[in-house]
Amino acid sequence: MRSKVLLLLSAVAVAACSNDSTAPDPDLDASTIDIGAFGTALTTEGAYDADLYQLRLANGLPDSLKLTDAQKAQIKALVDAYLAATKADREALIAIIREATEAIRAKKPREEIRAIIERAAPIRARLAAAEAALKAAIDAVLTPEQRAWLASHRPQRCDPSKFPPLTDAQKAQIRSLENAFVENNRADLEAVKNAVEQARAAKTREEALTILNSVRPAIERLELARRQLRAAIENVLTPEQKASGCVPLG
Repeated sequence: MRSKVLLLLSAVAVAACSNDSTAPDPDLDASTIDIGAFGTALTTEGAYDADLYQLRLANGLPDSLKLTDAQKAQIKALVDAYLAATKADREALIAIIREATEAIRAKKPREEIRAIIERAAPIRARLAAAEAALKAAIDAVLTPEQRAWLASHRPQRCDPSKFPPLTDAQKAQIRSLENAFVENNRADLEAVKNAVEQARAAKTREEALTILNSVRPAIERLELARRQLRAAIENVLTPEQKASGCVPLG
């Protein structure tokens, strides 16, 4: 839904700028309706959207910091609540953008088009706040070690205002890649998960190391698989999306 909204916003901005009745109005260019208005809390993590962030947290963390089943359930509940709570605003925003698009096609006065677009401002602000609140709530579910790892792997050059929104096709491709990663590596994921749990319960450091070393080949295969997953997700992105520096999480 978010990508559909952003694509509509982009269409409105382009159409507004291409209206040949007068010179381009700087108040109606793409910078007026930028991706940042939708909240950059997840884009700056290289996760792009709430449901994709949920997938990347499940698959992107190293084995020693994997989400527990309880954490996965909590994060899913938070994402589901976010999507439900923002549904009305997202639909209202789509309606406004469609109205603006129709006004542009009908060659309505620029002032009228701008007034329509400006009605979206409070909605965009609420969506930005909601996404930031979701990110904060998810952070609260994570351990300090998980948060530290995510912070150290955050895209340093990410400029969300230059990240063109994902299309629905791109989101579907990324979900497919994530699901394939889980299916193709299920045995190794389970083996490492069980080993980590046993190591945490070990009475001595030596015993814990012995348990972890027993699944060292699986750990190495998973590290390679994660690098391949990250590269595959990057290949889904357009050159413009890559240039923004907002690379995939993990």
